[in-house]
Amino acid sequence: MSDHPPILIIVINWQQPLITVECINSLQRMDYPNKRFLLIDNGSEDNSSEYFQSTIPRIPLIAMPENLGFAKGANVGLRYALQKGFEHALLINNDAFPKKDMLTRLHREIRPDIALLSPKIYYKSEPDRIWFAGGERHPTLLEVRNRGQGEMDGPQWQTSRDVDYLLGTCLLVNLPLVAKLSFFDERYFMYYEDLDLSLRCQLAGLRLRLVSDAHLHHRVSVSSGGEDAPARVYMIAKSSILFFHTHASIGNRHAILVFRAFSAVKRLISFLAIGNHKAASAYLRGLLDGWHTVKSRQAHDHNAKSI
Repeated sequence: MSDHPPILIIVINWQQPLITVECINSLQRMDYPNKRFLLIDNGSEDNSSEYFQSTIPRIPLIAMPENLGFAKGANVGLRYALQKGFEHALLINNDAFPKKDMLTRLHREIRPDIALLSPKIYYKSEPDRIWFAGGERHPTLLEVRNRGQGEMDGPQWQTSRDVDYLLGTCLLVNLPLVAKLSFFDERYFMYYEDLDLSLRCQLAGLRLRLVSDAHLHHRVSVSSGGEDAPARVYMIAKSSILFFHTHASIGNRHAILVFRAFSAVKRLISFLAIGNHKAASAYLRGLLDGWHTVKSRQAHDHNAKSI
């Protein structure tokens, strides 16, 4: 077996060709010697595909006819990688930029029972400030606690370790293992699909690992327009309903319901307090649409069992 087996790097674009090309150029500078690339354009309505064909013509491109969302778009790439015989694929956001040795350091941590590996992630605007250093799961509420977020890097963040949650910002995916779980749940259009996959991996007895000496810098929430952009707020709210409803039996269903209701009210009040009525409206619509989606799914499943 090669010391550096081929790894497919998958980048998904949606109407951000300039940032995506900047990301790919950064990825090409990584020192891992046996990397391949796949670019997926997720139904962009601008000139993204034409721009890629003129600026990075050697990068294989799959142009989807419509925006499938992150989970479906990522699965297109992961299944492609599996069909092509890759053992591992690096799935990375188009607004994330690795250090030169990131993939090499991730590769060193590969083990047969590790499903997902992630680098330590920093804010692009503050290169020494941590954005993500692994997630812990609250045993009762299933909430993710992002370790290190907002803190300056230091000695306490220098040890690689197994974690409960990893984020889809950058994942080195063990394809044969994760394929058994059907990759991402495509009911999630955007957000929470990574937490769902993390949880399903752990329930299957697989490990998730944060690699502390593999480093990535992230332009946070570029694709969705910013932290409090209505589109982002809406999708987070909608996906949260699906996630907690799906997995509530793992924690405490009653406690989760009470906590989520309190959290939703608190979030709405925070938006209204700063006069962000568009975000408040989007958040409320997301919660309602998420609940309707869950109920429709339950009705569909009930009818299917009755046939």
